[in-house]
Amino acid sequence: MSTKTLLNILQLAYSPISNYDFAVIKDDKLIKGYMNKASIYAIVQRPVLTFQNLDVDKTNPIDPFLTFEIHQQGNKEILTGRLRIYQRNFGADKDQGIYIAVTHTYPKPNDEEPSFPFFNVANFIFKTAKQDVIWLSPEKLIYHYLRDTIEVDIFGNIPTLLKYQVYYVGKSTEQDIVERLTGHSHLQDILSLERPLHYGTLPTDEIAILFFEFQENFNIASVGEEDGEEEMQEMVDLIMGRTSIDDKAIYLDAEKALINVLKPKHNRQLYNNYPKSADGLYKHNLNLLTYSLYDPLTLMYSDGEISGDPNYLGADRIVIENGSNLYIEKFKK
Repeated sequence: MSTKTLLNILQLAYSPISNYDFAVIKDDKLIKGYMNKASIYAIVQRPVLTFQNLDVDKTNPIDPFLTFEIHQQGNKEILTGRLRIYQRNFGADKDQGIYIAVTHTYPKPNDEEPSFPFFNVANFIFKTAKQDVIWLSPEKLIYHYLRDTIEVDIFGNIPTLLKYQVYYVGKSTEQDIVERLTGHSHLQDILSLERPLHYGTLPTDEIAILFFEFQENFNIASVGEEDGEEEMQEMVDLIMGRTSIDDKAIYLDAEKALINVLKPKHNRQLYNNYPKSADGLYKHNLNLLTYSLYDPLTLMYSDGEISGDPNYLGADRIVIENGSNLYIEKFKK
């Protein structure tokens, strides 16, 4: 007897970004390219994260470090870390020199000349005399650390700062996701209707966007002695990298699965008949279909939460068996 399994792992295509920051940087060509790799997005809310005690360690003046703490309002967990200032990933060397520009603080800075150490920093930029090198918010620095794309050390319980209340899940398979989100009516509704989690903060700083792409899609098939040529051909096609399931269908199905499970309060269509759908994966008669998150973040909803992990076996999973039985498989910690 043949069986067909599809295991899907979603990962962040770009760092979580506040609505305020999205409005500021969405037209940057390089950043837009990263965000547009995603085809699924979630509009979420979380307490504001800030850099505290942002300072320069000049113990070794030839190889200085930026030291910092990352705080989140209402969260006792504090991350500490250090970031090498001169590194190849920034494309700037010691001969060029590098500058650090603090671009956004809470509350707005006073008129006096700022100096290290800085506090209540929302984001900052490394720049040379000719160009901006990299823009970093707390979540973006954590994102780069988790991807090992820049030289930074972060100490502390990172997942406790990456918990997001989900308000809306959407997909963008026909247009760039940045274009889809610009002027997004549901995003504007959420900004207008949702109250701040903490006194003194603005919804535009607490409301954030998560951009998802597939980190991997594992197709697994098996055939038995009683199976015929059609089942055997499906196995051969799978081994050769040929599959009848296209990426668009998986994205469309993933959106429906997430909405059906999370039931975000600002989604009008909750796909109550899922896994049945005309444009998803129902017609492929999969024996087992799963969705999980690669990044160590948590999506919170009214009935619980779903947490991710780089180790597939350590992540919670949305499981659909034989096109009908849907449940959440929680990782037992």
